[in-house]
Amino acid sequence: MNKLIIILFFTFIFSEYEKLPNHFLKDFNKKKRNITEFIESGPVAINFWFLACEPCKKEMLYLSDFNLKYSKYGFKVLSINTDNSRTINRVKPFVKSQNYSFEILSDPKSLFFRKTGGQICPYLLLVDGDGNIINKHIGYNSGDEIKLEKEIVELLLPQI
Repeated sequence: MNKLIIILFFTFIFSEYEKLPNHFLKDFNKKKRNITEFIESGPVAINFWFLACEPCKKEMLYLSDFNLKYSKYGFKVLSINTDNSRTINRVKPFVKSQNYSFEILSDPKSLFFRKTGGQICPYLLLVDGDGNIINKHIGYNSGDEIKLEKEIVELLLPQI
């Protein structure tokens, strides 16, 4: 029993970051996608949003820019919509009209959202290439994109 406690203690101490949970979600073409496939080529920002969330939409404009700006270094943005079955039919036309540079998956029951600790949108996870959640951002206020871009650059420093 004491050995188990010691092992658990050291596992906790040396696991500085929370791991991104493995999960499957569907894209807008109904294709099942594994979340882990998005971190294989490098760091990723995963944002959760829903259509009626205005701060979500503002944040996504910056995320689209960051996706384009830093993709050459292996960084990408993955967007996850949490609209339920009543509102999901309006999401695809909205996304198409915005011409975002990142992929969007659907989490209509918010299972993955809750699995990662999400409670309020917008909710953003910054994940390194090993699947470690480096930071979590809750909400969005004008100017938050400056701090986020600094975090992205720090994460990419070895590649830049």
